[in-house]
Amino acid sequence: MSNTQGVISSISLSARVRPAAHVLGIRGGGWNAIVNERGSVRLNDGSPVLDWHIAADDRWHDPSTEPSVRQTRRAGVPVIETRLRIPGGDAIQRVYAVADAGGLVVIEITNESTLPIAVAFTRPDVVSSRTPSPRGAQGIELPAGSVVFPVAHGSTLRVALRALDNVVANVDVERLPSFEQLQKGWLKAVEQAGYVIVPEGAVAPLAARLRSDALILSGHEIEDWAIGAGGDCANDPVAYILTLQELLRMGEKLTGESAQIRVDHAARLAQSVETLLKDNKKASILPWDVERALFAAQFVFARMGESRAADDVAATQLRLSSAAEPPNVMPTDIRAIAWVEEKMVAMQRDGSVQIFGRGIPRLWLGANLECHRVAAGPLHTVSFGIRWHGEKPALLWEVAGPAGIKLTAGKCDPTWTSVEATGETLLLGFAP
Repeated sequence: MSNTQGVISSISLSARVRPAAHVLGIRGGGWNAIVNERGSVRLNDGSPVLDWHIAADDRWHDPSTEPSVRQTRRAGVPVIETRLRIPGGDAIQRVYAVADAGGLVVIEITNESTLPIAVAFTRPDVVSSRTPSPRGAQGIELPAGSVVFPVAHGSTLRVALRALDNVVANVDVERLPSFEQLQKGWLKAVEQAGYVIVPEGAVAPLAARLRSDALILSGHEIEDWAIGAGGDCANDPVAYILTLQELLRMGEKLTGESAQIRVDHAARLAQSVETLLKDNKKASILPWDVERALFAAQFVFARMGESRAADDVAATQLRLSSAAEPPNVMPTDIRAIAWVEEKMVAMQRDGSVQIFGRGIPRLWLGANLECHRVAAGPLHTVSFGIRWHGEKPALLWEVAGPAGIKLTAGKCDPTWTSVEATGETLLLGFAP
């Protein structure tokens, strides 16, 4: 297959993120919990870690040391599933957080083995509708106060930990939302910011994880945002600005009485922009992520009602050197979202938007591609789909926002441009 120079771009999506800790909590809450890769749960109130142990037909199984433990973060959102192999099947732990009763961390143990089991928790303050076994843990040394519950074949035990020192009594854990409901709700929240569908399966879960971490930690101090996978927002102005944009895209409030975030973001944003401009004033090539962060700063300022500040950033950005192309390897922090969107929808300093302006990544050739509600400035979002007619990509697009924004296709088709809100066209894609 021959191609025009630059039409096919390189890309590597081999980066995988398996964090040692998953952040649980509620949107904009002032608390969080950490689940490690073995299913241990630690609240940020300084209380003891909650560990779990399974008594199967053969012996007690400790997930912290068993080699058969497998863990999944369901669809990238904060619903953590840890599987432990036992005779006859798996014991499955699922952990998630709910806002009910002032804030709870819910722990479910499902017995998918063919025999009954028992589960031990190493804290006595777990809330359950069941009464713990009066015999306690037999044949294993556990911390004082540990409690044990039987779990029949095919059934699920649900307990909860109070996330705060709340006074709500008589919590009915059986009436709390299920993990399926939580997963659905989180997906709706993170996809409000837009999403893409590409062949590489790591993209959507990574974006969901980054965004849900940002939502959980948004009610904390900036220094605590680094608990998640978004990056060191306290010391990394690019990560901080990109995170702010993602929060706004998901509907968070940064200013006003309804703001859920206890930080003067307008002042901090201005300082972050000044730092980026100062550090890159004389750069011969502007780093790609700095370019994205400056566009994001315009977005955030405009959403805050600071239109003059947004215009000042745009005017200053015009005087900087040209931006570099994104690297081939996808980042693992909040830059990952900007990275994949830059491949598909790239804002330009003249106000136009390029669709696959640097070419379609080689790994995506021939695959159906979709982009939904990706931000293209403070007032516009772009959605499109790519379908293939032989070697030529067919583009169907839709722009939401004020009329008149200019779309181009860059190296994918330098002859095409449109200011229509919707339409379809067959891009050149490749030379014959």
